[in-house]
Amino acid sequence: MAKELEIIPILSIPGVVFFPNTSLPLFVAEPLYIQLIHDCIENGTALGIAMAENDIYYSSGKLKPKNIFGLGRPIILEELDDGSLKVLIRGIGRGKIIAEHQHLPYPTYLIERYYDKSDGLKIHGPRITRLRAILDEWLVDNIAEPIEREAFLRTLTSIYHVVDYIGMFLIQDKELRQLLLENESINERIYMLNILLKEENPFTEDKGVLSAIKSFESLEKHAKIGH
Repeated sequence: MAKELEIIPILSIPGVVFFPNTSLPLFVAEPLYIQLIHDCIENGTALGIAMAENDIYYSSGKLKPKNIFGLGRPIILEELDDGSLKVLIRGIGRGKIIAEHQHLPYPTYLIERYYDKSDGLKIHGPRITRLRAILDEWLVDNIAEPIEREAFLRTLTSIYHVVDYIGMFLIQDKELRQLLLENESINERIYMLNILLKEENPFTEDKGVLSAIKSFESLEKHAKIGH
């Protein structure tokens, strides 16, 4: 597949991992980022939402983004009297940073689209059914209004939506959320979520499994660097 290169702005937000098949609400108050949102909408430019690297700043004072991030298109829901915005970022995919482009007036980067590897979608049916049931139960407990809940459920049109919203809503560990975002196999993500969310407490990840997955991913990353 040919690389799709583009230059886009990226917002680096501590602790936030934006999955491609979800929507993320943001409140934007800083004038610079209000301008960024308006520019994206006027120019039809995608916006990157990246988890910020821990306490790593560029010389400009801006937080450094993780290399893999979620891509979305901003929709202004409400503009308040002081100019601040209530915005919904609707996910459209993932991106990978190739190089910094500029820091002023706000950070932009040369990026390429980041896709799953083709693994034949040999997905195990019962695992999918279980994840959907866990998400449905979570929604009943957390969205009290039936009309709102039904409207949300209608947006879950594929297993990708289910997997990404579980990553967003149910996985508490931010590093694991980032690992799920970076993983290139839907089958592996489904397997990881099923072993993380135990039967007796499906709304919290198993700490032992969490530690094992993070350790394995760290070893695998170092092995790739070594090669």
